[in-house]
Order: sequence, then structure tokens, then C-alpha cells
Amino acid sequence: MPSTAIRRPVTVTAWLAMSIVVLVLSPVLLALAALASALSRRPQPLIFARLLVGYFALELATLLACGALWLASGAGRWIDSPRFQRLHFGLLRWFVRGFARRWLTLLEIDVALGPSPDATQALESDGPLLFFSRHAGPGDTVVLIDLLLSRFEREPSVVFKETVTIDPCVDLIGHRLPHAILDTADKEQCEARITEVAAGLGRRGTLLLFPEGGNFTPERRRRAIRHLWNKDRRHEAARAERMTNVMPPRPTGALAALRGNPCADVIFAAHTGLGLAAFPRELWRAAPIGKTLKTRMWLSRVTDRPAEPDEQAEWIYDWWGRLDRWIEHPD
Repeated sequence: MPSTAIRRPVTVTAWLAMSIVVLVLSPVLLALAALASALSRRPQPLIFARLLVGYFALELATLLACGALWLASGAGRWIDSPRFQRLHFGLLRWFVRGFARRWLTLLEIDVALGPSPDATQALESDGPLLFFSRHAGPGDTVVLIDLLLSRFEREPSVVFKETVTIDPCVDLIGHRLPHAILDTADKEQCEARITEVAAGLGRRGTLLLFPEGGNFTPERRRRAIRHLWNKDRRHEAARAERMTNVMPPRPTGALAALRGNPCADVIFAAHTGLGLAAFPRELWRAAPIGKTLKTRMWLSRVTDRPAEPDEQAEWIYDWWGRLDRWIEHPD
């Protein structure tokens, strides 16, 4: 990714311009989409157009709010103060909630929240948490972040790739809050950043990390398993082949988080996924209209996990096997 000084003037200007154009032309776009849906007898064109208009409306409002907060913080001088951190978490909550509600409503998707009682208690109580989840699509990820922010009033620090900062709202909020934005070309720096963010979690802080390293698709799963065989990691490859609904976890990021906050409990999360890992292609081809996103969360206390890194990697694989079995037969 280009440096911040080069990237932000381009992306912020481009997104502001696109947002204004899309909103001005939204009546025409929606009318054309409605006509296309009627002629094709498929709801996707109108759904996609409504999502597009809603997305750019949120982007425009969020970019303006980011600018206002920057000015109010003395041109960024006090942007890291507790007050402005709270304001930015509030903005993140509003942004994520708005997008999640929009696409769940348009696709008529229900969310079946299924945390275990001890996971619910941990999420509702004070104390930092590490949250390790499967990764099955951007829409599913938005729902998880929304649940942490709105349902459990948590302050998530998300681990994500630097490429996502092409969206200027993600870029601005992501760098103003304690998220772990990773340049995956530098593995040591990635681990160091995850450790740093995990160590700095506050009493409502939650590090959200996806150990698979990317959205699940059958082809990505096959490539990941081939990579393990090619690296002569036979034990992991054999275990991964038995897990048909998830990709093999990459323990290094999770181990870095555990090093950063060794006293934090861990929540493991699974969800059935909505088939949107290739979004928006999958949305256009087979929109999951009327489906239910089933979720499940388990708490693993610090006293329940091994202390040695090699044993912790095995422990993560054990949990991933449990996630795989639940996805096969969700409760």
C-alpha cells in the first residue's frame, strides 16, 4: 500500500466525490435497478443498488465526522486522549451498526446469537478478552464487530490487513483507534503489532483476530493444506484435512496475542457463514436472502490453556476442530 501521505489525499477525495455522485444520482440508480430486477425477475440488482447507496451515504457521513473530530481535537493534537478515543469508538459503533442493519434488512437475514453462558458473562463483564473467530466473509465480520460494539458494549481492536485501508473510513478510524493494521510482507512486524495491541487492551477491550488469515472458500482451504504439506508440516496438514468447514489456523498471530496479554481469557467463535466470501460476486450470483446467520461462542479461561507456545498451537488446532464440528452440525 502507498504511504499515508500519498494514499489518504487520493482515497478521501475519491470517496467523497463518489459518495456525492452516487447520492445525487440515487433516484436514477434505484429506478434503473428496479427495472433490471423486474425484467430479470431477480432481486439482486435492486438489493445491490440499495446497498451501494446506503454504503456511500454512511461513508460520506463518517468522513465528515472524522474531519470534525480532527478539527475538534486541535487538528489532531488530542486525538489520542481518552475523550476522543471514546468519541471515535462511538463513531465506529454508529458506522458498523448502520451498515450491518442495512444489509441484514435488505437481505432479510436473521442472526441467531448463541454464546455459551460463561462466554456471555465474560463479554458483559469487565476485563480484556482475546476473541478468535473463523473468517467466512466481510458481511459476517461486520456482524461480529457490531455484536461486540452494540450488544456487549465492548471496544474491539480488530486485526486486519493493510489493504483494507483503501476504504478511507477504515483507514482513518483504524489508525485513530488501537487496531492492528498489518503489512503482511513483514511477518515479524505483524506479530509485534498484534502483541502490542493485545498488551494495551483496556477493561472493555477485545482483540478480534481471525487465525485463518483470510475468508474461507473451498479453494483457499485446499491451497492452505497444500502449503502445509509442501512445508513438511504433516501433522498440521493431516489435521487440517479432517476439518472440512474451516481453513487451517495460522497460530502465529494468536500466539502473539497470547504473549501480549497472557492473563486474558479467550473466546472462540464460529458462525455458519452466508457464502459471501467472494463479495460482491457471490451476492450478485446467489444472494443469501431470508437465511439465518447462526453463531456460537465458547469461553476458554486462562487456566485452561497450556503455557508453552508449541502446546498452545496444538490447543488452537483442537479448538478449530471443535469449531469445524459445530459448523457441520450447528446447535
